[in-house]
Amino acid sequence: MLKRTIIPVILIILAAFTANAMGGERLKRNWWRDPEISKQLNLSENEKQRLDELLVESGRKMIELKSIVEKERFELSALLENKSSNESAITGQFKKLENARSALANERLQFLIQTRAIIGIERFKELRVYFENLPREGRRNKSFP
Repeated sequence: MLKRTIIPVILIILAAFTANAMGGERLKRNWWRDPEISKQLNLSENEKQRLDELLVESGRKMIELKSIVEKERFELSALLENKSSNESAITGQFKKLENARSALANERLQFLIQTRAIIGIERFKELRVYFENLPREGRRNKSFP
């Protein structure tokens, strides 16, 4: 049951952050400052402040982790293009890249978990439903945590 709930949420978040990382349209990551969402969830100023702090803290980590992913991706590409690279070196570099991606995904998940801790499970569920029900156009302007 938990997997059925968490997996769609993670996919929405990963899509939002992937678009940001790929240079796409910047998505609104501080959804709690949107008056419509804030009112619907009845967020307090204290909760908004805590979410702001979480975004800054997590954002710093994600910037660092994204740069590590890019570095590992570059190194893998260089190995693949080098005639003298052996399969073992390429496989080892691929594992480094996957570990970097995993660390970034884990930080995104931690952001979600902390968001849920701040707003509570019921409002977290409401938020998920809100974003799932947005028309595709609306999703370009708002992103789930």
